[in-house]
Amino acid sequence: MKRWLTILAAALLACGSASSARAAGVKVVSRAPAALEVTVAEAKPGPLYRVTYDDGAHHYVWENLSPEASGRVRLTDDKHLRPEHRLRCESSTSTTDPVVFDDFTKGTLLGKRRLTFGAPVSTFGGPGYLVPGISKLTRDRYGNFWLYLDHPPYAVLKYDSHFAYQFALLLPGPALAQDVDGDGNLYLLHPGNWISKHGPRGEALKAWELPFGRGAGEFMSASGLAIDQRGGSIYLADEILSRVQRFDLDLRLKPITQTAWGWIGREDLAYTRAGQYDPDTMYYQLDRPRQVRLDGRGRLFVSCEHYISQFDLATGKQLPFGANPVLGWGGTFTDSPLSLSAALDGHWQRHYLAGVDSAGRIYVADRDNRQVADQRLQVFSSDGVLDRVLSVNTDVRDAEGRRVSVTAVSGLAADGDAVWLVDAGGRVYESHGGVMNGGKLYLGPGAAGRQFDLSRVEEAKFSLEAQPGRVRHRAEGRVLSPTSSEAGTSNCEREGISAVKNGERSLWAPARLGEPFTVTLLDRAGQPIPPESYAIEYEETPGAFGTQYDYFRVMNRSGADWQDVKFVAEAVE
Repeated sequence: MKRWLTILAAALLACGSASSARAAGVKVVSRAPAALEVTVAEAKPGPLYRVTYDDGAHHYVWENLSPEASGRVRLTDDKHLRPEHRLRCESSTSTTDPVVFDDFTKGTLLGKRRLTFGAPVSTFGGPGYLVPGISKLTRDRYGNFWLYLDHPPYAVLKYDSHFAYQFALLLPGPALAQDVDGDGNLYLLHPGNWISKHGPRGEALKAWELPFGRGAGEFMSASGLAIDQRGGSIYLADEILSRVQRFDLDLRLKPITQTAWGWIGREDLAYTRAGQYDPDTMYYQLDRPRQVRLDGRGRLFVSCEHYISQFDLATGKQLPFGANPVLGWGGTFTDSPLSLSAALDGHWQRHYLAGVDSAGRIYVADRDNRQVADQRLQVFSSDGVLDRVLSVNTDVRDAEGRRVSVTAVSGLAADGDAVWLVDAGGRVYESHGGVMNGGKLYLGPGAAGRQFDLSRVEEAKFSLEAQPGRVRHRAEGRVLSPTSSEAGTSNCEREGISAVKNGERSLWAPARLGEPFTVTLLDRAGQPIPPESYAIEYEETPGAFGTQYDYFRVMNRSGADWQDVKFVAEAVE
């Protein structure tokens, strides 16, 4: 186990100090971690301006700024901020013609779907950059947040109660579950039946290799973890033995009183048929439990293969959801999870038990459902009654009117009437009374306050210049065909295939420009291809980052096969 501890490390990042010096032309009026109010000298309404900040370690450019009559302008990380980092993939066919995609899209793509690996590049950069792929969010009693990145490089990122970046805990591989104890220590369950414990600064404190076997305190395949901060207990699920056991925080067995939770510990017992639950024969039994959640009110929730069970921590007794013994298949649902009814609201096939808030609301997310196009986050009352269904198509907005792209998450945090969850763009959304409008958004791609706090800028490091005209952001690259299976594709060469046959569509191409854009196609000689020779299809619904025009693709209507066709995407007003 020591060899694993040597791999786990915490990377700390500090911010520079502020200065009261002022630069000619730019004066900071108000400061916040994610935004600045500045005035620009002798600015006039109408002309456009460019503001640059460069302190040697950070270089940011805001373009197309139009100050008020007073000269005041707001600087944030929005469409005015020029991307400073782009992915440049050397072409295997032409080393002088690299494929370039705009920032935030370094992760490889499969069709229009981002894969779970690959780390996007941020304008602000650095190890604290957040991306889609955050699957677990835990909040400790001190208000700190621990966010798990479920893709290489696997990491847990810690932020304080104001979402200021603290450090990144790098992991040797994926983590199955995480939770924190009453002292702010982090516990991680790793594949292979072992648990690591880390202090509030990420330091490795201890590790346990769980004993292998079927007896009390032993495991075949540990799959879920939850910590009762008040009771000082840790609950561990075993998906093969289909049971949950209770330990103290030093991993000493504390057997459940009265009745064991789960089966008798033999993995050769037949699993239940999909949709089957007989309270007379299955009471207290679990079927391949994976996630374990506590609601802070003395109840334990266990996510099984097709249903959710709940238990009273004091007595060990199983508790019903209203009139049903379990929530899900065989309880509130009577048909099969493999049927078309899995697409109905309030149903699922395979699921994540994302969490339970203080009001007893149960958050269930789609883990795998072949019957729905968009993964959902479904909210149930404590009695198992469906309350809300949320997805990226649900119009949820924060207090400033910004769109929140709700998607399926495997873990969220709750405290009092507040709930925190990660949206599809890697941002954290805080809401009260459930997932409602009018909440607050934190972090996310390009957001300040982690690697670099905008409130700490030095005025002397600003410079100002007038623009002769509007700068239009551009993205360029090759129009590429999918492979036969679209397997193993990347942002660069797609296995060297760059031809689009007559009548075929290209892959979805990312053009992260932050606003609507036009696309021009160029042939091998660099000459524009007549517009009547192709059709452009834009993705006009909110993309994975919550913005429009995240992708486009083209259809060849020229009557001939295309070879080495390039695109140029340019933003328009």
